Amino acid sequence: MRSGSGGDALVAGWVERWRPWLVEIALRPCRIVLAALFLIPGCDSPVPEAQPEAFIVRDSAGVEIVENHAPMWDSAQHWNVESEPLFVIGGAGGATDAAREVAHLVWDIGDAVPLSDGRLAMLSPRGDNAVLVFEPSGELSASFGRKGRGPGEFTHAHHLQVLPGDTIVAWDYMFGPVGYFDPWGALLRHRGIDVGAMFAAATTSPGEVLNESMAFPFQDGSFLVEVHQLGGDRPTEGLYQPPLAYVRIDSAYSAHSFGWWAGPETLVIPPPAFPLVPFPARSIITGGGSPLSVYVAPHDRYEIRQFSKTGVLRRIIRRDVDPIPITSEETDERIQETVSMNPQWQWGAWRRAMARLPTRFHQKVRTLKVDSEGYLWVMDKREATTDEWSVYDQDGRWLTTLTLPSGRVTWIGDIVVTVRIDPDTGVETVEGYRLNRPAAG
Repeated sequence: MRSGSGGDALVAGWVERWRPWLVEIALRPCRIVLAALFLIPGCDSPVPEAQPEAFIVRDSAGVEIVENHAPMWDSAQHWNVESEPLFVIGGAGGATDAAREVAHLVWDIGDAVPLSDGRLAMLSPRGDNAVLVFEPSGELSASFGRKGRGPGEFTHAHHLQVLPGDTIVAWDYMFGPVGYFDPWGALLRHRGIDVGAMFAAATTSPGEVLNESMAFPFQDGSFLVEVHQLGGDRPTEGLYQPPLAYVRIDSAYSAHSFGWWAGPETLVIPPPAFPLVPFPARSIITGGGSPLSVYVAPHDRYEIRQFSKTGVLRRIIRRDVDPIPITSEETDERIQETVSMNPQWQWGAWRRAMARLPTRFHQKVRTLKVDSEGYLWVMDKREATTDEWSVYDQDGRWLTTLTLPSGRVTWIGDIVVTVRIDPDTGVETVEGYRLNRPAAG
């Protein structure tokens, strides 16, 4: 090999010519190592997007507003309702001959509430006008109450309660007397309602009248009434919701108002046409818990207002729920049912008025109930075979959503009690299902 300045120049020229290629070869292993480092989990990877909060609490002039966006619990990991009933009372069958013999008593049941010993108290207002107590096997263990206005008698028993200690309370229709009984039917107390004092407390103007019965009784002996406003801005045709107020009457006949709301939807049409509207909208009310809260839901949105027992607004509970249109098939089916049950009416003008109505939507909050532990249950969907219920705590937070057995729910505690009517036979049964709910925390 030649050496010297000529050789050095030749080498330098060769290096300069191939410098980019040499640099690429030298850096390639480093690039591979750096790429591998970026792929290793736990290194500086991109930060995932924050999940939206399940609920947001705001304050507006002392009123808490809870906007719920997602349930806080997975229902499968927290609460669930067993699919098989603990008991079925009534119906064509029965666990024993004695149960089958008394099954005919279970029809048009008003309320059904469990006792602490496992028996079930029912109110049969249009049957024998009595309180019936059944064993879980379906056998009748007690029956009491009869027609009349005296102690322990009813004209048309309307509400049933079971107080701590298994005291059974039956509230009569038309502000009649209230009977308190032990679990075997012995009369413990007979309470009359001072109708004059109640009317004087609940109404504030000559145009106000009370509904013919109380709307809801509470365990402390107070009760809700509906005050209706006569007259007002009634349209000449179309849909109309008369205003009504909810008022709680306490034991001293003091009135505590929860404001004015929209009453049941009716159809304004000249007589003798029937004013009934399929799937009528109206405000809904319930109450319970300790301390007592009263909940009112308006007819046109998913919003529940939580009041103290004296009528102070404490909290507004909200959720975004898509509107569900009432389909023409649903309307036609309900119209056919109505016409078949009342063939004596003239239905031509009513059908024409119904056809002129715009598209209507199912009410977003269908039913409100407070369970034995003070949780608020909201039926917020209309389904043909299943009912979906959302559960809220007393702070207005959406905890979970459960599917309850089909039928009208009369009680929610450790047992969910439903009254179900077979659509094919019309046979009525009262059923109880175990509600499993670990500690709320």
